[in-house]
Amino acid sequence: MHDLLACSLVARCWVHPAQSILFRSPGKHIHDMSSSYTAERTRRRWFLFYRAIIFSPHLACLVRELYLGAIQMDRRTIESISRLPFTHLESLWLALPKEVETPGSLTALVAQDTLRHLKLYRCEDIVELLQHRSAPIRHLDLVYQGDSDLRTFRWIENTSRIHVVVLELDGDFDIPFGSRLELASLLKPFDMSKVKAFRIEPDNRVTISWKSMPKNAIEMLDIFIDDGLTEFLDLSKFPNLRYLRLEFGYGIPDMSLPALRSIAPSQKIQTLVISMCDYPLDMSLFPDLDSILASLPVSSVEIEQTGIFDPNASRFYPNLVERKLFSSVHRSYEFNEEEIAQRWRDLIDTL
Repeated sequence: MHDLLACSLVARCWVHPAQSILFRSPGKHIHDMSSSYTAERTRRRWFLFYRAIIFSPHLACLVRELYLGAIQMDRRTIESISRLPFTHLESLWLALPKEVETPGSLTALVAQDTLRHLKLYRCEDIVELLQHRSAPIRHLDLVYQGDSDLRTFRWIENTSRIHVVVLELDGDFDIPFGSRLELASLLKPFDMSKVKAFRIEPDNRVTISWKSMPKNAIEMLDIFIDDGLTEFLDLSKFPNLRYLRLEFGYGIPDMSLPALRSIAPSQKIQTLVISMCDYPLDMSLFPDLDSILASLPVSSVEIEQTGIFDPNASRFYPNLVERKLFSSVHRSYEFNEEEIAQRWRDLIDTL
């Protein structure tokens, strides 16, 4: 930050490049989401950002990503920031505290045609924020907070379906351990015939049932598989699938092999990614996994290692190697989430 500020003062021709970086994602520089001890400092930084835009309105058009919410922002601060003229805003993250009502100024912000990505940490805000948009939101990312969100969805069910191209569901469920959740109950508000990319990562307290998966046009699918969390997944229900990423909870889940076998010969999957954190204690499943992967109608198979890196991982996949389908990539514990998220964003940009 200090280096960029210094660069902006070097020469006139350096001002715009430096400011473009400084103001592209102001929330990333301002928020410290992990510590409540920085609340006063964070409010001060938001005030300085607000004052900079007021005195230099042209800086608002440089903002592409905005992060609003968390414990460091009260309703007044959120409302003041959201009234600024962000005419080129592309991505908006809203993490409003439960006790804070949705400011009316956010509706106009979300209604902007330039907005492509919206991440909400309160599902009750969906209808209020999206009903005034003239065009569907391209990328909607929801973090569920339990029963209150499901009640919201039952109410939304009686209204018009929400149209999105990319739908992500992040598990932050406030539901008792061992609960069973029908996937259909989460998808009822959305017109799944319009969704082309779908990602879901359930919380470790909820079992997701795929039996009632509605008819869909999904081309990209990214899901977390664990024997305790996921019921049988019939991948033949996704006839348009061209990118598939399966993240294994631990080792090789028993239900992952039937799921892979369900892929129909008529499907044309370009890239299949198997993400594994650690090797299982029981290595006997590798030959079956290798055999199934090598028989699938895919153009390439990537083994994604997010734990300890094994440079000789290919020894477990002789059939894949023989068919020249095997590739391997290592993503460290520290950076794998951001790297994987960025790859997902790059992929969906091709839709």
